[in-house]
Amino acid sequence: MNLPLAVTFIFVSSIFGAFSTLLFKMGSLLRINLKNKKMIGAVLLAGVSFFFYLRALQQAPLTFIYLTASISYIWAIVLARLVLHERITKYKIIGISLICLGIISLYVPWS
Repeated sequence: MNLPLAVTFIFVSSIFGAFSTLLFKMGSLLRINLKNKKMIGAVLLAGVSFFFYLRALQQAPLTFIYLTASISYIWAIVLARLVLHERITKYKIIGISLICLGIISLYVPWS
């Protein structure tokens, strides 16, 4: 088990996953067919994200990986704000804070 390597893989996976989600959103506004470059890019980025997710699963327990992967929600909110100009409400900030606290609690030795 290699937790630092797993965290690196999850971090990379979450960034690719967030960009994939952004492209899915942007592509959904266009006609959905094989000429939709945003949808094609979204699928490719989702595949890359999945590859890094699988690599992370090889390095750490599922419960650790699954909870740490929630960081992708934070990237998606940030990208939605920067690219799509969506509002970040106080409830989203509270949600981001809870996600961060949950991830931090995974790394604190509680024994």
